[in-house]
Amino acid sequence: MMTLTPRIRIGTRPSPRTIDRLADELWRTAWARPSQLAPDAPALALRPAMDVIEHENGVTLRLDLPGMAPEDVNIEVEGDRLTISGEMGHTAGQEGERYHRRERYSGAFRRSVRLADTLDAANINATFANGVLTVELPKRPESQPKRIKVETA
Repeated sequence: MMTLTPRIRIGTRPSPRTIDRLADELWRTAWARPSQLAPDAPALALRPAMDVIEHENGVTLRLDLPGMAPEDVNIEVEGDRLTISGEMGHTAGQEGERYHRRERYSGAFRRSVRLADTLDAANINATFANGVLTVELPKRPESQPKRIKVETA
């Protein structure tokens, strides 16, 4: 069982920054890995890690989906929302096995992001390699930066 030990001296008043750091630590450890609170705790929220990267020509999403196959992943666009969902494989034990620690989760997941008006939802491209889903969201041509050449008079 995980124990959160505050790093505050008795008799001193914690700063807001210290309280923010403790809250961040709680969210990072307890909610991301509920098995640290209790070994048999269900996954409170199965949320694959996701990076959102903006570049000149669009936005790239990368999700870690180890052990999954491309056909197990669903990508949908509805209105201004892009939703990625699927189901992670089951880690059922065999008869006679008893888990002492279980950190690999199974079950459904769902991640949604709001699409900016500048993105072209009709031309989204997705690839899956080595357990990483990469979704490319190109910017609309009219929203891409335009370079204007300065000429001498």
